[in-house]
Amino acid sequence: MDDKDLRQTVSASAGMNYYNQCTLGTQAGPQTIIVRQVIAEKEEQKVLDIHVVVPERKPSIEQIVDVLVKDVEIDCVDVITDKVIVRGEFDVKGIYVAALPDQPVHAVEIRHFKWTQDLHMPGVRKGMDADASVIIEFVDYDLDEWTRAYKHKNYEYDDCDTDPHFDDCDTDDDHCGHHHHHDDCDTDDSHCGHHHHDDCDTDDSHCGHHHHHHHDCREFDVSVVLKITAKVMVDREVQVAAAAGEMPSAPKG
Repeated sequence: MDDKDLRQTVSASAGMNYYNQCTLGTQAGPQTIIVRQVIAEKEEQKVLDIHVVVPERKPSIEQIVDVLVKDVEIDCVDVITDKVIVRGEFDVKGIYVAALPDQPVHAVEIRHFKWTQDLHMPGVRKGMDADASVIIEFVDYDLDEWTRAYKHKNYEYDDCDTDPHFDDCDTDDDHCGHHHHHDDCDTDDSHCGHHHHDDCDTDDSHCGHHHHHHHDCREFDVSVVLKITAKVMVDREVQVAAAAGEMPSAPKG
């Protein structure tokens, strides 16, 4: 067999293979695939108020620097009749300047704070697949009005607040809870109003504020707003034609 005959044989064989591949889909018929379809979707806000208390081993708060919400996670998503239940957790961390002479920076943290949100979705049923996502929309903190940390946050200062040690303040000022040196308080303790002093006048409502019950700023509230989005999905079978159409056997016209 010469080169010309060999080329003709190869071309014929290649043409046969190409023809068979084109007709394979037509011979097999329509195909079925599984498509995941979203049948319900809902978005809700979750508002949380969290009370944070500084542990006894840490100093009290002079000024809050920042409050962070981090490591927000979704633990599970459950579908019940007409509802989707989303459960998750996050961490809250408060960074503050301590009420000490050298004013060191400390932190207090709540870990794995749990939250749950239900989203109303008519028509969904137990056993359906669902997915959810969450983002932080808003974070803020609040303190009692009698604390210095509250004044720092809201920029409410009096003449004595401009001096961090209050040495030049009038010792007769009735705000015993905000002065380090006060004639009516224990002179051996530089933090009058931040500790319990038996020598303070119990009849003076401004001495340490609230009659020795809240001398230290050791607690604050954190407000957190989450935006939670949930989707419910089902699997559906969809038929896909193997070929858009067959080639005509003869030219038109």
